[in-house]
Amino acid sequence: MKDDGFLFSGYARLPQDVSHQALYKRVGVVIEVDEAGIILDASTSLMMDTAREFFAKLIVGRSVLNERPEIEAVIRYRYRGHSQGALLSALGKVFESVDQSPLVLGQAAGPLPSAKQKDSGTETYG
Repeated sequence: MKDDGFLFSGYARLPQDVSHQALYKRVGVVIEVDEAGIILDASTSLMMDTAREFFAKLIVGRSVLNERPEIEAVIRYRYRGHSQGALLSALGKVFESVDQSPLVLGQAAGPLPSAKQKDSGTETYG
């Protein structure tokens, strides 16, 4: 397994008229992207399998870096469930996380952690 991807998540409040709102006050969106920002997989905390699978089908293969308007537009047009607004809101949180990640910030986000790096502050001087 290669470890060159990223996982992002976002959450938003569900509307009152959604059946599972009483159980889960929020909906979660989780996406896995590669180093180019292409969505490899997507999941939501929606209760119905069809809704989860349909959401993933709409966004997998798209870029979180340069296709955000298209992603939002296809969800608005094709996803007609009551949770549409909450999904879009949660996805907005995902995009905020992407903007603070190495995908956007590059090296400014820090070096890739390595198991071979020394712990800082544990050096001995003699």
